[in-house]
Amino acid sequence: MIHLLVTAFGAFPGAPSNPTLAIARELERRHGKRLARLSIALHVRILPVRFADVEGALMAALDAVRPDVVLHLGLAARRTPLCVELRALNRLGILRPDAGRAFAASRAVDPGASFQRLATWPARRIRVAMDRSAVTRLSIDAGDYVCNQTLFLTLASIRGPVGFIHVPRLRKGGRTRPGLGRMVDATAAAALVMSIAARPVFPAPRA
Repeated sequence: MIHLLVTAFGAFPGAPSNPTLAIARELERRHGKRLARLSIALHVRILPVRFADVEGALMAALDAVRPDVVLHLGLAARRTPLCVELRALNRLGILRPDAGRAFAASRAVDPGASFQRLATWPARRIRVAMDRSAVTRLSIDAGDYVCNQTLFLTLASIRGPVGFIHVPRLRKGGRTRPGLGRMVDATAAAALVMSIAARPVFPAPRA
């Protein structure tokens, strides 16, 4: 059984409604049983949009689930496609408050760590799989907010596939952004590709 951890975030300044909550819940409702039939156990957790609290909440989730695969979902309100992040940077912005109206205490996620950590998922295969449901792009900019912080921390903690999908706001008229159903299906496609990549490969038995 592959254990897949999918995380979402709650509201924060400028985003009173975070679509990642709806995506994660719909993913569990619509695809949880199908994933289970494929020996993939889906675990959904909601992380706080707080610089000081997200690391503790993340580590508690990792300790409880002990996942083979971690997929984070975050909101990028100004983007229109779904973005498959290729890396996290060791940086935090100090000008944007979090959900508790607090600011980052440091410009670095981990002052003693490297400048960047590369995502450990098959990003290009995932982009192709997701693109069948919603327009998807590769991205090298996970921002400097709690999303980037979460990905950077997870990449130091998990050996299996780890990735982050930035999603746009939910569509309200027009066709520039995908609707909830398409984003859920695209996320399910990413989760499936990641979980397949995490399966151990055993050598064929000798005759």
